[in-house]
Amino acid sequence: MVASLAGCCRCLLPTLLQRFQLRHFPTPLPLQYSYISHQLPYRRRPSIFFAAMSSDQTSNLDDAFKQKRLLRSKVRKSLKSMDPSLRSQEDEAIQNIVMEAPWFKSSRRMCAYISCSALREVDTSKLLAHILQTPSSSVAKKLYVPRVEDKNSNMRMFLISSMDDLIANSMDILEPAAVDRNGNPREDVMESDEPVDLFILPGLAFDKSGRRLGRGGGYYDTFLRKYQLRAKEKNWTQPLLVALTYSVQIMEEGAISMTDQDVPVDALVSPSGVIPITAAALERMQI
Repeated sequence: MVASLAGCCRCLLPTLLQRFQLRHFPTPLPLQYSYISHQLPYRRRPSIFFAAMSSDQTSNLDDAFKQKRLLRSKVRKSLKSMDPSLRSQEDEAIQNIVMEAPWFKSSRRMCAYISCSALREVDTSKLLAHILQTPSSSVAKKLYVPRVEDKNSNMRMFLISSMDDLIANSMDILEPAAVDRNGNPREDVMESDEPVDLFILPGLAFDKSGRRLGRGGGYYDTFLRKYQLRAKEKNWTQPLLVALTYSVQIMEEGAISMTDQDVPVDALVSPSGVIPITAAALERMQI
């Protein structure tokens, strides 16, 4: 009888273990995929970007993202505590500096962000109105502004001729409709046969080496990389990348961590003036 019972146990044991394992211990994902799922909410980068990395690279990237999150929190607090009257003064000073600059006046085709007061971005309303109201007797200018396409860092830049071309999106941020008032598709800067001269960019923080800290979505970095590649393929001069910044947003050189997905800027415009960074900025801004 004992022998018979032992035989039954030997027969049942594999089946019981298999059922127990299936119910309580599902096969874990490989390490790199669990790492991807942890990181995606912060950067929304394609999973292949992480899967191909070594452990040292992923560790360095993780450190960079952590540093960026801490710095974002710090800068947001500084912007929130900024006196409204000081912010207004700096908005006015920054826009006036840009509008009076020769490099701005000579630019024919520009891409610029539409400022959002809730995000405490440097105001661009006066600057955009100035571009759109340029008299026909002056040098004609084209203005392209951003439209977010999805949650995967995809953004487009559409041509507008009036601030009335803008509508509020789901986050109450103004952006152009994909079609004009006549139902015709708007001109997409990525499909234009003419190069962009100047990009006016936002950001949370900048350092004196041109590193830009965005809000973590990767929209501008993704778009700029695509446009720079297009300019290279077309043998165009690369556009000048100029960021607008409040005084409290400027960090010391090297203060912002950078990955190979980040695009640095050529120059900063603060209330104190223009800060050229790259050789292209020094040459084209004639500073």
